[in-house]
This record gives sequence, C-alpha cells and structure tokens, in this order.
Amino acid sequence: YLTVVKYNREDVMAKLDAFHAEVFATNWADYLNLVYNVPFWELEYEKLSSIVQPYIHEEDVGKKFSEVQELMDVMYQCEDVRDHLNELAELCTRASGFMGTGYAAEEKVDNLDEHAKACSEAYDALLA
Repeated sequence: YLTVVKYNREDVMAKLDAFHAEVFATNWADYLNLVYNVPFWELEYEKLSSIVQPYIHEEDVGKKFSEVQELMDVMYQCEDVRDHLNELAELCTRASGFMGTGYAAEEKVDNLDEHAKACSEAYDALLA
C-alpha cells in the first residue's frame, strides 16, 4: 500500500482502534461473514501496517499495533481449525455416497476422535 497522505498520531490510533474493534467484535464462526469481510480487512491491515510506521516506536501506538497483529494471527488460526472441521464433515458426508445411496462413496474417516482431540488442543492453545 502506497500513499502520499500523512496521518497524524491521533488518526492512526483512531484507525487502529476502529479496525481492532470491528475484527474483534465479528462472529468468527460465521463463515459467510468472513468470506465477505476478510479481503477488506486484509487491505485495511496492509494500509495500517504502512501508516503506523512513523509512530510505531511510541509505546501506545506500538502496543495497539501489536494487539492488532495478534488479533489477526489468532483469527487466521481459528479459521484454519474451523476449515479443518468443515473438511472433515464433508469427508464424512461423502463416505455415505451420493445422497446416502452408497454410490460413488469415498473412503471413510476412521480417526475422527484423533481429529477432534487435535482440534480441541488447538483451540485450548489459542486460549492459553
């Protein structure tokens, strides 16, 4: 992201606060919401990464930007776990074949307990 606009410290903090609040308050379990919003958030995050640079050395700005970075990292990790669970559900559905008839059935997932445990551990690690 390139810009010739110069943002003052207050503008940068306001943008950081607004971005943090919007991403934090969103329902991350709502897949469609994320499909619609994440591309815009990624662009805004890129913009913020650029405009924050003149003030990154200041304690308040640096701390808030660090929180925004961590928030985005956690969101992506939660998204990865959710996507994995959705893939498992799809594989289980396909194991019964076309419309449950057994026709063109795919291989059954036998280790669902291991996957569930791994996902639970991933979420627990995120909370720690």
